[in-house]
Amino acid sequence: MSDHAVGPAPGAEEQIPEAYARQPLLRQLVPRLVGLDRDRHRRRRHHEFAEDLPVVLLSGRHGTGKSALLDDLKEAYAPDAGPWPGPRVPFARINCATLQERARVGPEISNNSYAVEVLSVLVTQLSRPVAGFGRLCFPRTTAGLLAVVSARRPGNDDELRVADRHTAALMGPPTGGGPPPTWDTLFRAALPASPDPAEFPEAAVRTYLGRQYRWRSRRLASRHLVGWYESYRSEADNRLRGMPPGADAQPRPVPAAERAQAVARLCQEFHQGRGFRRGVERMLMAAFLADVRYGPFRRGNRAPRPLVLLDNAHTDAGRDFLELLLEERARIGRGARDQLVVIATELRGDDSPATRDDAPDGENDPYPAAAHRSLHEVGQNSRWTRNGTAPSAGVLVLPLPPLDTEHLERMLKRDDRASFDPYIATAVHDLTRGHPMGARRLCDAVVHKARTGQWVAAEELLDLTHPGGAGESVIWRLLNTLVGSENHDELCLFSLAWDREAAEQLAERWVPRRIDGLPAADGAAAQLERERWSRGTGSRPFITDRFLRALLVHQMRSGRGGSGVDWFSAHALLAEHHRQRAEGRSGQAERDERSRFLWHRLAGGEAWEVVDWLHAEFLRDDGDAVDWLHILRTVAHAPRPPGDIWFEQCQEVAKGRRDRLQLQADPDGGLEKQAVNRLLHALWYAADELAEADRTLADRIGQDLSFLSAQHLTGRAVLAQAAIRWPRAVRDGEDWPLDRRWQGDQPRTGGAR
Repeated sequence: MSDHAVGPAPGAEEQIPEAYARQPLLRQLVPRLVGLDRDRHRRRRHHEFAEDLPVVLLSGRHGTGKSALLDDLKEAYAPDAGPWPGPRVPFARINCATLQERARVGPEISNNSYAVEVLSVLVTQLSRPVAGFGRLCFPRTTAGLLAVVSARRPGNDDELRVADRHTAALMGPPTGGGPPPTWDTLFRAALPASPDPAEFPEAAVRTYLGRQYRWRSRRLASRHLVGWYESYRSEADNRLRGMPPGADAQPRPVPAAERAQAVARLCQEFHQGRGFRRGVERMLMAAFLADVRYGPFRRGNRAPRPLVLLDNAHTDAGRDFLELLLEERARIGRGARDQLVVIATELRGDDSPATRDDAPDGENDPYPAAAHRSLHEVGQNSRWTRNGTAPSAGVLVLPLPPLDTEHLERMLKRDDRASFDPYIATAVHDLTRGHPMGARRLCDAVVHKARTGQWVAAEELLDLTHPGGAGESVIWRLLNTLVGSENHDELCLFSLAWDREAAEQLAERWVPRRIDGLPAADGAAAQLERERWSRGTGSRPFITDRFLRALLVHQMRSGRGGSGVDWFSAHALLAEHHRQRAEGRSGQAERDERSRFLWHRLAGGEAWEVVDWLHAEFLRDDGDAVDWLHILRTVAHAPRPPGDIWFEQCQEVAKGRRDRLQLQADPDGGLEKQAVNRLLHALWYAADELAEADRTLADRIGQDLSFLSAQHLTGRAVLAQAAIRWPRAVRDGEDWPLDRRWQGDQPRTGGAR
């Protein structure tokens, strides 16, 4: 399944997972913003937001259903088929990533920018007629855009193509059909026989003003249009002088013969670049919002609001447009505001505490003053008001929540004949962490195999085949969608690395090629950061998204990734790398490197070596129980080695069924070492996404921690707290807590509680 919905209104049994837990947005918030119900032509009065509308920003990872939500809204407000095909409100949808790829923008093209591209598309789409309401018109915006794109340098074919494409879109299709018009066919007649290229913008504006209006209103309309631009320039000059808004803002009257030239001044300023170009883009944005504000849809509560959907607004094109929009809305202040409803999607990484980098995210947040709400909060009332004068205060961020286990159970119950491990829904949720696309594809694979009458166990979840492929792994299909197949082997190998330096060690040994012109580790890191799978150069682990990392690690473990690099060889190399780093460090840095060394040794199957080290550290007179638990917790999250027997063997050790055999192999180990061995394996088993940590195992964890608490010289309180809290966290599927303040806990004395 793709990141898109399969239909406008799926039934209860076919409902797409992206729509689960999304109904407060789709059926409550957006209808209140637009002012029109999604299923009926019933209007909703505008009370919640008054005249100030937020930009609603839906944030989430790849595959969380962002595009599917926009698909749903498109089918609701601009369906292609049905009883009322066509837009029900002025409607536009833009995929900013696609627009950015096809847009001809760069230093060698002086008559285009991302803002011009987006505004041109919006004007074209929002101008489509709406049944019962007519159509929006954008005279100010169109005249300004024509002025900007019309100038071109002789012999520059790229600039000519930009001018042809934009003018054809802005002027509309030819009345009699035929090929799309070009700049020359539309405006060449307004030029002299041997024109100066500097005259092109004025000719385009003059022709547009002459064609746009009926002859009776042509002079009045052109006077108002030019007067608006002159007023904007006058107010901008006043701001530069430090004068208050509205002070002496009366523009000079422009004679009819100079009006086209007055608008064409935009072109000269735009082509000067840098701050001049940005100033023109701000003017074009103000013109666009003014056209929306004063168009025929300005009827208070009687008419719905225009709806704009921006997909992938995290790209340069999307950020550029939103920055201009938010700046203009903040500049207007409490004045007459536009009624444009903007729903945008942004790619963001996993913000869970376990994967969040130590550095604060606020420094890189493009919308630091935005309001954040959860989806379930905005059902009846968003509680949004503009808080502050910063442009980003006009943003309402709605992170898309992960799916719950109940949603996955519903996906699995589509066929009553299917039989599978009842723990599978929990295993899928633990593995995917509620990722909608991952959950749906894995559930589909489970149901597909179960329909054949075969029992599906949770341990084989990652090895199932894709229902639609000829033996193709469901994990391969997922990874191909999420990160592509070009660097599959390298990403699988690097998924074992804790940080950039560790990935460089792997690349130096096994990956001689370059990625995107960079050394393999640097190129992979840039790709991961660009797609929000990691948090930059300091990411630990190298791939911070736990779901993606689990998929890549399993590909490596199963031999389907890594270009034939042996699992055990890779972990041996990385263990030696961290051992050498630990020798040159002290304090917490030494502890962290030692944890990573042991992590790789355990992943490489050297469990007894890890037990020896943990036992020796436990017996130290100056041992710190918090540090010991920190290392234990880190090491226990090591990936299991290849082979299916691990699930059974690890459980047997954890539950004490191999104590006698191990005591025979190591008669001097003692009871403490036996407890450390059981505890390590119980936690290792509980940390695996596909293993079911039952109540017996959780109780064992508490018992062994309690026993070790009584044996530790200085850490009794710390280990006693872990004995209480860790089994509870294991049973609830939560992260195992650890707090240095536990060191100060004292036994309770009698008295009032």
